[in-house]
Amino acid sequence: MNEEHNIFEDKDLSEKLPKQPPNSLQHLQSHLSQIPELVKNVTNTIWEELTSTQEVDLQQKQQVYHNIAQFLQEKFQVEFQKVEFQTYLQTTYILCNESDPQLVGEQPLSELAQKLATEVKDLILTIKVNYLKHQEVPTSGTGVNSKHLRQTEIFYIDRNNPKPNVFRVDEQMEWDDLPSDVGESFIKEDLAQISFKLYPQGD
Repeated sequence: MNEEHNIFEDKDLSEKLPKQPPNSLQHLQSHLSQIPELVKNVTNTIWEELTSTQEVDLQQKQQVYHNIAQFLQEKFQVEFQKVEFQTYLQTTYILCNESDPQLVGEQPLSELAQKLATEVKDLILTIKVNYLKHQEVPTSGTGVNSKHLRQTEIFYIDRNNPKPNVFRVDEQMEWDDLPSDVGESFIKEDLAQISFKLYPQGD
């Protein structure tokens, strides 16, 4: 293995899908004209926070999926020369068992994406995304900036070399850009790292 990989905690990403706002809140939102101004303001504030949190979580997942799809494209573009990036992205959805229509879309995934997923399963060992608590990161000036780190990790083997390799993308993040459950865990559980296994599922 190219690098040591320490996991403090594994969570199933499928359990962390963005939650839809409660039906009762949606009902209340649709009848704002009939309720007092104070209640209306509180309801609007809660609605905006829920919507904002959901959008951040979806953006985070999509960025991770793009990292994985870019890796697949780089590794398999010789074998699948005419495959578009969207197909690799669909392949990623299949590998990670992603079904949220807000990410995947409403149309069925292509047969080529299904075929490609079958091919890469023989080579991909595991896919994880790690969130690391803030570190002091040097800035362009004389000071430092406190950043969190997101790591997309893909452990794989080459067809001609059975020795495991790791592909990693490190990305600095602001606190406000962290998924809601990650930020909550950092505060409540005081962990240095939180990891989600995207592939394979159920292990």
